[in-house]
Amino acid sequence: AVVGVSVNARSPDVDLSGRAPPTMLVLSPQLGPGEGKEHSRIAGADDTEVEFDGVTYSVTKVDFTSHPVISEYVAKNNDTAMLPDLIQLFWNRNLTDGDIGNPSSEGYVVLSMAHRDYLQGNIDACYTVVMALDGTIVQAQVAPTQEVDGVTYFTRFEGLKMKDSTTVLLAQNTDVEGDEFYTWDLSGDALESSSTANVEPLPIWDATDNATGSSHDIQYVSTEEVGVDGYLVINNNLDKLFLYNSNGTVKWEYTPSYINDVDGEIHFNHAQIAYDKDGELSVFVSVRDMSCIAKLNFTSGAELWKLGGLYSDFNVTDLDGHRYVVGDGHGAFTHQHNAEYIGDGKFALFDNGYNGSLPAVRDSRMVIMDVDEVNREATITWEWQTGVHALIFGDADPLPTGNMVGTFWPATVHPNSSDIRESFEASAVEVTHTGSTAWMLGVKGTGMSADSAYDRYDQEAPVGWAFYSIERFYTSLLIKGATMDTSSGMVSFSVYNTYRQQFDLSATAVITCGEHTRTQPITIAPHWQETTVSQAFEDMGSSCEVSVSTQTNSASTRITRS
Repeated sequence: AVVGVSVNARSPDVDLSGRAPPTMLVLSPQLGPGEGKEHSRIAGADDTEVEFDGVTYSVTKVDFTSHPVISEYVAKNNDTAMLPDLIQLFWNRNLTDGDIGNPSSEGYVVLSMAHRDYLQGNIDACYTVVMALDGTIVQAQVAPTQEVDGVTYFTRFEGLKMKDSTTVLLAQNTDVEGDEFYTWDLSGDALESSSTANVEPLPIWDATDNATGSSHDIQYVSTEEVGVDGYLVINNNLDKLFLYNSNGTVKWEYTPSYINDVDGEIHFNHAQIAYDKDGELSVFVSVRDMSCIAKLNFTSGAELWKLGGLYSDFNVTDLDGHRYVVGDGHGAFTHQHNAEYIGDGKFALFDNGYNGSLPAVRDSRMVIMDVDEVNREATITWEWQTGVHALIFGDADPLPTGNMVGTFWPATVHPNSSDIRESFEASAVEVTHTGSTAWMLGVKGTGMSADSAYDRYDQEAPVGWAFYSIERFYTSLLIKGATMDTSSGMVSFSVYNTYRQQFDLSATAVITCGEHTRTQPITIAPHWQETTVSQAFEDMGSSCEVSVSTQTNSASTRITRS
C-alpha cells in the first residue's frame, strides 16, 4: 500500500548560498596559488589543463567559427569580419555537477557578444551563441545590421531571456521598433551537435504593430499567470514599463510618480513580474541610476517601496557588517544590473560598484540579498567579487546546484595578469556558494596588446568585446538526491525545471516501488528554488523508479536499496 505525499518548496530559513549568513567579508576566489593577485603563472594560450588553488581545470579554446552560421559569414566577409584573438574556457566538471551530479553539467549557456564602442553604437560584430559547457557551439546567429550615415553597423542584443524550455527571447539594441524583439526557437534537433540547421530568430511583432521598447529586458507572461499573453518590456527612455499582448497592444503600463522629480536619469535596466513571498502579484524593477530596486503592485500599479540608494525605505546591512541606514545618502550597492527576485524574499543582482566616476566605489560583485519587507531590513548574505571594475552591464543568476552564473568585464585589461579575471575583455563565469570558480569563459581582445595594460571604456561603456547577460537551460528536468529510506519507508527527491521560470509549474510525479505505483500532481517552484517530494511506502521492494514530467519535459531515475 502507498500512503502520503508531501511537496515543499525551499524552506524560508535556508540561505540560497547553502551556508549560514557569513559575518565577515567573503574574499574573492583565488585563481592561482598564493595570496591576493600574486599568482605564480598565467594561463597560456595553448594550455589544456591548469591548476588554480589546488583545483584542476580543463582548458579549451572555443572556436565560434566551428558553427556553420558563423564560419559561412566569416568566409563571405573575410576582410571585415571581426573575431576575438582567443576565447578560452576553464572548467572543473565536479564543481558544475554540484550536489545534482552529471545532469547539472549537461545544460547549455546562451550568450550574446558584441564588439567595438558601445557608447558610440558603432558595433562591428555581434554573435549570439548556444554553447554546451565544454565549449561546443550548437547554435549561433550573426546579428542584423543597420545603416547609420551610410555606414553599416551591427545591432546587438542585451535583453536575453528564456521564454520556455526551448525558446530564447532576444531584445535588439538600436532604435527599437516592433520588429526588433525576437524569439529564437531551439526545439527539435536544433541543439544536436551534428545539426547544421540555421535557426533564424523571428520577430515577435511586425511593423504594423505598435509595440516599442528598449533592449534592456524582456519577459514573457501568459494569460494563466497574469491575465495577459504577452511581453513585459522597458521603454526607450528607460523610465516606463509596458506589457504588450501578442498583437502589440498595451495591456498594462507603469510610469513612476517621480519621473520629473529626480535629479538625473532613472534608467530601468531590469523588470520582472512575479509573485512575492506573500503570494501577491508584483513587479520588481532595477533602477540603475538611483541605485535601487523598486517593488510595484501589479494590479494597482502603485509603488510599494524602494530598496537602496538615496530614497531607500530599507536599512541595508552589507556582508562585512556595515549597516546603511535610511537617509544616510549611501548604499550597499550602486548602479546595479539585472537585480531580480529569486523567491523566498531573496534577490540576486550584479553590483557594479560604480557611481558615475572613477575610482569606483568597490570591485564589481555578484550578490544575494535577503529582504524583510515587514521590518524594512535587507541583508547581503553572499557575494562573489569579480576583482575588476565593470562600470555597466553584468549578470548574477542562481542555478539549481546553488552555484551562481554571471558576466562581467574589466574597465582596464591586464593581458599578463596572473589573475585571469582581469586578463580578458569579457568573461562569463559560474561560481560555487563557497567562492570557487567552477566554469569560466574568457574572451581576449581583437588586435590588442598582449603585453601592456589598456583602458577599454568610453565614459562608462565598454570598448571592445562584452556580454550583457547570460542564461542557462536544460533539455530535461533535474532530479536531485533521490533516496529510499528502508527504516521509514520513505522515498524522497528534489526536482527543478529546465529553465528558471518565474511562476509555479504544474508537473506529475510517478513513483514505483516494487509492485506499487503512485501518481501525484506536484508544483515545481519558480526561480530554480528547490522543490522536494516525499512518498511513503509500506513495502518498498529492492528498488524504486522515480519520474517527473511537465507538458514539455521529463526526467527519471532509479534508486536501488543499498
